Amino acid sequence: MGCLRRCHGVARRGALARDGPRCRNRADRHGHAPGRGATQDPRCGVTLSIVDLDKRLGGRLVLDAAGLSAARGEVVAIFGDNGAGKSTLLRILAGVLDADRGHATLDGASILGPRAAARARVGYVPEAADAPAHLSPRELSALVAALKRVPPPDEALLDRLGLRAYWDRPFGGLSLGQRRRSCLCAAILGDVRLLLLDEPTNGLDAAGVRELAGLVTERRAAGTTVLVATHDPGFAEAIGATRVRLSAGKLET
Repeated sequence: MGCLRRCHGVARRGALARDGPRCRNRADRHGHAPGRGATQDPRCGVTLSIVDLDKRLGGRLVLDAAGLSAARGEVVAIFGDNGAGKSTLLRILAGVLDADRGHATLDGASILGPRAAARARVGYVPEAADAPAHLSPRELSALVAALKRVPPPDEALLDRLGLRAYWDRPFGGLSLGQRRRSCLCAAILGDVRLLLLDEPTNGLDAAGVRELAGLVTERRAAGTTVLVATHDPGFAEAIGATRVRLSAGKLET
């Protein structure tokens, strides 16, 4: 039930453009702020700040003081081996998992914890892109819109994502690519400032990947910060992403 639980960022708990300015006040890889002598760029501000996140799963330390900062409108592609913790990191930021330690803020407001109001500005599409089998994409988007108190998707978005052919079919009968498009539709409803995409090209054909890249580029231009867990360097290049690698529990530039 991943899409229903968190692709909209609120269900349970109610790189800049390629040719744009680069932030010089970016925090280090642990999410720590730059020193007093660091040069500040007034055009840039840290929208997402992740500081010293720890997470242990099954006795293994998956995230070890992981840290990252990203500016408004920056797209960050997170690479790493299978099992490195990419999905775990996104699930923590989306609220599916609790961190053992650390902080994460969006525009200065926490997105961790049961009363994190900023969570309504987080959209999440999990790798499985799943939802209750009986729900249709229309019903999923309607539920998310109601939870966020925003309008349902408009006709242009349905056409853009190619949802009309299966808009009223239950999730249980949809392909992975169709489920992914449906969850993406729900995830971007409302004033989303942080979009989390876990292996978003899985299940999409070449045309779908191009359409997704275009949509991410538009969100970036509108000021949405996007974190993408991926194994696809071509997609990262297409969306103008800053690349980081998750290894031994730490994010490295």
